[in-house]
Amino acid sequence: MHINYDSLFRLIAFAIALFPVFLLLDRWWREQTYDLRRKTVLITGGSRGLGLVMARQLVDAGARVAICARDEAELERARTDLEQRGGTVVALTC
Repeated sequence: MHINYDSLFRLIAFAIALFPVFLLLDRWWREQTYDLRRKTVLITGGSRGLGLVMARQLVDAGARVAICARDEAELERARTDLEQRGGTVVALTC
């Protein structure tokens, strides 16, 4: 059995060269499909940590955010932070 390594190398190089194009197309498709503008997202534990990071990203994407947490002081700090980013935020102590 004879394997043409030159053709195999070209095929692999072509696939590697097209990979960034596929990544850009995937990102564009996801942005078109998941439009968060004018949608409201509830995040529990949104006053700090991962919840606050997610709330920031959602505000940046144009979503309205409702966050809830146990600590009222941290919740107020998070609400102020998110509103300064231009978001519409509802903060509830739970």
